[in-house]
Amino acid sequence: MTRKTSEAAVARAATADADDDGLLQLRRSLADSVMARMKGDIPGLSPHFGEDYLEADDPEARAYRSSGATFRWVAFAFSPWRMWDLHVGVVPVEGRRLSVGFHISERASGALLDDLKRLGEEAGVPVRHQKAAIEYQANLPLFDVDAVPVETLVDAIAGLCRKYAPVAARVRCPAGMRDDGA
Repeated sequence: MTRKTSEAAVARAATADADDDGLLQLRRSLADSVMARMKGDIPGLSPHFGEDYLEADDPEARAYRSSGATFRWVAFAFSPWRMWDLHVGVVPVEGRRLSVGFHISERASGALLDDLKRLGEEAGVPVRHQKAAIEYQANLPLFDVDAVPVETLVDAIAGLCRKYAPVAARVRCPAGMRDDGA
């Protein structure tokens, strides 16, 4: 990523709607920057924004809504897996801090939990069950968005995507967890 891209991301984040404290625009900027960085290196990588699922009717969105969890996040999904079952998640927590990590759904844990544990161990982070999110997560230490350069966040997210992509490609995606509905 170029310095110009980072400055553009910061500028977009600074002009965000006050209700989101700048983090929606920051998540969009991070998604744009990560996708530009990947430039097709990971076929089927796609960003998904929680706000787009706020009124969605799929079972995961309904369950997530009923848990009281927030829809302020961006998830990088790996086709053929549905976003809900396997992604790198970027979630605002504790004000202006971001949680970034590997996430799998509870229902995908039979196929993916061993890989999640291995990746968590390689990153030096534990795997935790997050009941509100209905998933298992291995998250890096929190990032303070006011103290960390955007480039550092992009590096972390892109690095996790590169580590997760081989798992998504290698592990057979069970029926019902495929993004193509098969």
